Amino acid sequence: MPATLLVAALLTGCASLDPKTWVTDAATLAKQQTGHEPEWNAPWDDAPPAWSDESVLKLEQALVMALRNNRELRGDLSQIGQANADLVQAGLLSNPVINFMVMFPSGGGRSMLRSNALPMQQLQDLWLIPAKKEVARAELQKAVVRAAQRAVELAAAVKRVYAEIQYAERSHDLVRANLELVSQSMDIIRARQSAGKASQAEFNLARIRHQRLRSELLSVEVGLITSKQELVQLMGVASGSVAWKPQALDESAGLEWDPPAEPVALELAADQRLDLKAAEWSVEAAERRVGLAHREGWPEMSAGFSFERAAAGKSPGVRRRFLAAEGAARAADIAGDKVSASDEARGALGRLATQGPRREVKWVLGPMFEMELPIFDWNQAQSARAAHELDQRIAEYEALLQTAIREVRRALARCSESRRQAQLFRNSILPEVLQNLELARQAYIGGQTDLTIYLQAQEDAISTRSRLLEYVRDLSVYTADLERAVGGSLMRDITTSQPVTAPKHAEASEPTGETLNPQESLP
Repeated sequence: MPATLLVAALLTGCASLDPKTWVTDAATLAKQQTGHEPEWNAPWDDAPPAWSDESVLKLEQALVMALRNNRELRGDLSQIGQANADLVQAGLLSNPVINFMVMFPSGGGRSMLRSNALPMQQLQDLWLIPAKKEVARAELQKAVVRAAQRAVELAAAVKRVYAEIQYAERSHDLVRANLELVSQSMDIIRARQSAGKASQAEFNLARIRHQRLRSELLSVEVGLITSKQELVQLMGVASGSVAWKPQALDESAGLEWDPPAEPVALELAADQRLDLKAAEWSVEAAERRVGLAHREGWPEMSAGFSFERAAAGKSPGVRRRFLAAEGAARAADIAGDKVSASDEARGALGRLATQGPRREVKWVLGPMFEMELPIFDWNQAQSARAAHELDQRIAEYEALLQTAIREVRRALARCSESRRQAQLFRNSILPEVLQNLELARQAYIGGQTDLTIYLQAQEDAISTRSRLLEYVRDLSVYTADLERAVGGSLMRDITTSQPVTAPKHAEASEPTGETLNPQESLP
């Protein structure tokens, strides 16, 4: 037994409290899902970049900065360190116990000593430590996967906001173009008014429309600034300047791209979604906790070595005993038994003088064993609680799976609808509207139609351009939502990919990076 405890102590002493290796595993996992490897073992950037009005912030740059500097994500990474510390703690032996007691006799003399010759060591560590480490290891795997999942969610949020910024920038340019279009119509009406062919009311209609577009331009500018502020906050530089521009929005990008079929997307989600993997590790941790609760119901036992030295009064010594025997002899002479009593006393005196000290047991030494009697509490309540927690974790996993299916289906439907709408507006509706606007303009100049038809055609052109831009924006946003719903890239080859989880049964200081299914580690 001492050898077993010594080996266990040496092994637990080798565990590392530094979570860098596990953080690196989480970063590698995030790279597999997002295409960008975060620099989580490096400090974040406190000073924002020196952007200017001519700077162009690319989506790739925004993603890299967000994964590196986002404070909420960095806060989630601390859970890896906490879980790693729990794993190290789970492998530590309980501290041994030593006691020492001294009791002094009332009449003086040698004091009583009682102590453990060797410290008392709890024996239940032999069967509790392996179970505790299994629970802590599963929790650590869950923390690693969950941190990578937060990176996937952050990347999707950055893509959404960046698409909103591109839309707002393009919408700003479009409103300015519409202002120019209305200004041209105002010039036409003014010319006709000078010729006596248009009234002031017609000119006022065009001017009112121009003022409304100016109001819309102000709203677009505020929306653009707000979206930029949200993006720099996601990038971890909330105080940074918004004097930069996004990449120009390509209104034809993605219109010819077909989203994956629903079965393929669902299979991608089952293969890639890290929140599902984290939920699987949560189920395993709960199952391991059931076994731990059963073992904690076993009786507590301790073993050690006990030492005790008995108390003793003051020793009278040989001289004092000789004087006592001499006194007894003299008392016998006085009593008249001069021969027998005196001789007997002096004979005893001679023996007392020649014999050695009396043999005395001074201390005792032996093993000590202590065991709890599990009469009332054998941890039955905690075992039942652990079983109910396992049921809860399984239900939560199933609920998350149902949510994932719904999110994939909804994102697919929205991607498909926005793509088809954008194609319809770009290829059919907008060309006809622009053609009709030109016909109405020529007809109004030639006096073949009134101003109402011309303004209506102009309004149709403005709204159609805006609707097309909205559908292009929606396609970018819903594509980002679909990527988040499937857990990463939409182009991943699911026939060769493996379930992405943390390593199985790895020590805290030696992550292996294997891709295993948590359920495979269950007995």
